[in-house]
Amino acid sequence: MPRLPRTEKPVFKTDLHPQRSLTRRGARRLVWCIGGVTSSLGLLFWSMGAWPIAGFMGLDVALLSFAFHMNFEAARCGEMIELRRSVLRLTRISVRGEREEFDFQTYWLQVILMPRDETRHRLILRSHGREVEIAPFLGEDAKQELAQTLREKLLICRNGVSSV
Repeated sequence: MPRLPRTEKPVFKTDLHPQRSLTRRGARRLVWCIGGVTSSLGLLFWSMGAWPIAGFMGLDVALLSFAFHMNFEAARCGEMIELRRSVLRLTRISVRGEREEFDFQTYWLQVILMPRDETRHRLILRSHGREVEIAPFLGEDAKQELAQTLREKLLICRNGVSSV
């Protein structure tokens, strides 16, 4: 594998993480609000003599809280792309925090948007018969923008010419 020269400044560098529309604080507030509503309804059913329903109404709040917990755990994954003149390094961090690094020589590297189905694409880095899918968590527009940016920056690295 090619080594990354530490003295050379990166041509392009980006950190990619899954987007979440709700923060942890917002999720906590939502669970508390829903918990308050279901507790009120549970007390209403309890007062009417339907006490088993109160337990089930607490179960939905517990399941919602667990779903948010799992969602935020899955958001810990990410990818870092660092492009230098001769090497592109992809560092992938899994949900468990495990690091995996892939190095590609820029001269032979291809950036490919491959159709997955009618509406979605896979963004692939390919070189010497080895391919790695990157950014599967990004939306289609973001994947196309990243692919175009990587292609432009790779062209700069190969030709040794800066753009604009």
